Amino acid sequence: MFWRYAGCYGGALLYLLTATANAQVTGDLNTNSGNTNSTIDSNNVSTSETRNYNGAGSSPFSTPVPTAAAPTVMGGGGNDSCLIPKQQAFQISIFGRAEGSMEQDPECNRRKDARLLGTPQEQGGLGLQVSGISVMCDNPAIYKAMALASTPCPIYSIESGKLLVGREGYMAMRDNPHVYVVGYAQDQSFWDTFLHIGEELPDVLPQENSGPTLSERFRRSRRANDEQPSGVSTDNP
Repeated sequence: MFWRYAGCYGGALLYLLTATANAQVTGDLNTNSGNTNSTIDSNNVSTSETRNYNGAGSSPFSTPVPTAAAPTVMGGGGNDSCLIPKQQAFQISIFGRAEGSMEQDPECNRRKDARLLGTPQEQGGLGLQVSGISVMCDNPAIYKAMALASTPCPIYSIESGKLLVGREGYMAMRDNPHVYVVGYAQDQSFWDTFLHIGEELPDVLPQENSGPTLSERFRRSRRANDEQPSGVSTDNP
């Protein structure tokens, strides 16, 4: 009885061992198949941002046109310079032009020439005040101002060999306004009225002066100075 059951169990065990030995295993044993479909969530918010740049170079022909810069002119525009710097520049599409130059200021040159002529030689000038005034009188506005101030610009008379000033200067201007009056053509109506051109001049009466003459005043001043070496004489009118 025992042997009969032992034989049955032995046959079954042999069948199982044979079936196990004949089983085939496929696949790569080194593959970690357990993590193939694993997912890790970090809880970070995923955002996406799109920016459109429309500046220079973002599209064809969007680059700005180059700008022409005016050059710097050296040597002009100083405190003691009569040169006026001039700069200009323009740009058209891709073509541009820039240039600079200097030009003389005639009124500035006039003032500097008059200052050089009229300044005394001790101060670096030429000491020719009449010449300096004549240079300034070449300006119509200054010529008119001098006439209105009863100090007409000097006029030289080749006949008498002297400068015509005062009434003699006005008479020369009246006789030949086109020659002697600077700016006569631009302001003819004023000069015709001012010089009484075409009219007879009234006689000018000499001014009566009841005071001492120049020689008397000079002698009195010298006498007072001799008596009082220091200070100014109170008798000098």
